[in-house]
Parts: sequence; C-alpha cells; structure tokens
Amino acid sequence: MSPFASPSVRILSVLAASFLVLAFALAVTLPPMATLSQVIGRWRPGGVAGMEAFVLANLPDWMWGSVAMPVLARPCWLLPVDLAIVCGGIAITIALRRARAPERKRG
Repeated sequence: MSPFASPSVRILSVLAASFLVLAFALAVTLPPMATLSQVIGRWRPGGVAGMEAFVLANLPDWMWGSVAMPVLARPCWLLPVDLAIVCGGIAITIALRRARAPERKRG
C-alpha cells in the first residue's frame, strides 16, 4: 500500500492545494499589496474590531499585539501560502514515516 494512500495524507494534500489556489486567487484579484486587515475590512466593515475584541477577551493580551497585528499587516495572500506550506509539510512527514516503517510479514 502506498504511503500516500492514507486518508490523513490525502486530506492534508487537498487542504494544501486548496490554500494555494486561494492564495493565487487573492494575489490575482486584489491589489498587489492589499493587507489582510484591508481585505477583512472590505468583506465585513467591523471584522477587525470584532477580531480584536474576541482575541482580547479570550486570549492573553500579548497575542493581539505580537501575533495578530503582524499577521494582519502582511499581504492577504501570505496567510494561505503559509497554511499550504504547513499542511504540505505535515502530509509529507506522515507519508515518509509510513514509507520507512517496516512492513510486518505474516507467516
């Protein structure tokens, strides 16, 4: 059985491909340097403020300034590319581990 035939590898591969398609669509259809906060603000006017309220209410205060704000200040296509790289890396890691695992012989 191929290590790439496992359901987890297939799901992660499809997610990685979907995130790459999304990143390409965002890069092609929106202005070149549109930030993620601008895109969220375009789709939902109070979206960034709602995210800020949610993060500050449920997570430590440093998460908004140190994690969320830098992500929102980057180009909008960068987050889907990052997620695609992570999903693809996990899929490859799982597949390589399964390929290295010795098959047990029955007998």
